[in-house]
Amino acid sequence: MPDFKVTKYRIRVGEEHRRPDAPFSAVLLADLHNASYGENNSRLLSEIRNINPEIVLVAGDMLTSTKVPQMDAAIALMNELTRKYPVYYVNGNHESRLRESNEAPQKQYENNIEASGEYYEKYMSAICSYGVHFLENTSETLEIQHMPIRVWGLELPLEYYGHFHSEQLTEEKIEELLGKPDTAAYQILLAHNPCHFEAYAAWGADLTLSGHLHGGIIRLPLLGGVVSPQCRLFPKYDRGLFSEGDAKLVVSAGLGSHTINIRINNPPELVVLDFV
Repeated sequence: MPDFKVTKYRIRVGEEHRRPDAPFSAVLLADLHNASYGENNSRLLSEIRNINPEIVLVAGDMLTSTKVPQMDAAIALMNELTRKYPVYYVNGNHESRLRESNEAPQKQYENNIEASGEYYEKYMSAICSYGVHFLENTSETLEIQHMPIRVWGLELPLEYYGHFHSEQLTEEKIEELLGKPDTAAYQILLAHNPCHFEAYAAWGADLTLSGHLHGGIIRLPLLGGVVSPQCRLFPKYDRGLFSEGDAKLVVSAGLGSHTINIRINNPPELVVLDFV
C-alpha cells in the first residue's frame, strides 16, 4: 500500500450564531478497507495526533465484506482513536453487506461474496465497546468552541449502491430515514455514497462527508477520476470539495482499496477539515 497524503479543506461556517469562537479541526476517515500504514497503523495514528483534531468522523468501509473479512486493523485503529478523540461512525456499503448477511445468510452478494453476519456483530461489538459513537440513521449533538453541531449518520439501503443502476435518492426518503434536520445547529451528515449530494443538500445538510468512489481509482489531469468502484465512468463527485447552494460536500479519496486494487495519480488520503 503506497503512503497516504494529507488533504486540508477550509470550512467556513456562514451563520454568526453557529460560528465557532475559535478555529478547530476535524479528521475524516473513509474506505480504509482494513489497510495498515505501519504496524497497527502507527504512521496514520501519528499523523492524526500531529493534527490533534477535536473530533474524528468516519464515513464507512473501514473493512471489506469478503467471505472471511479481515477487520483487525480497523478494530485496532478505532481502539487507539477513541482513547483521545470522540469518534463518530456511519456504515458504508461493506459494513451494510456484512450485517445483511446475518439476516439472510444464504444470499449471494456482489462479486459472489457470501459473508457471515457473525463478523458484523463481532466488529460492531468491539468498536462500540471502545466508545465509538455509531450512527445508524440517527444523530448526536455536541458543541465545539461554542459551535452547536449535530452529527447525522445516514445508512442507505444497498439498492442505492447499484453497479450500473441504483435507486434515485430523494429528500423525502432521507427524511423518512432520519427525520427533519435541526436548524439551530450546524448539520454534519455522514453519508458514505456521495452520488446523492443534491438530495443531501435539499434535506438540509450543511456539510456532507463521504467516500466510496476511491477518488475515481485512476485520475487524469483536468478530467479527474476515471472510473468508480461501481464501474461508472468519470463520476461527478470523485474527490474534493463541492457546493450546492450553501451546502458543501467533502469526498475523501479513501485510505485503502479492494476489488480493483490499483491507484494511479490517486494516492490514499487522510482528510482534515478546518472549521472557521
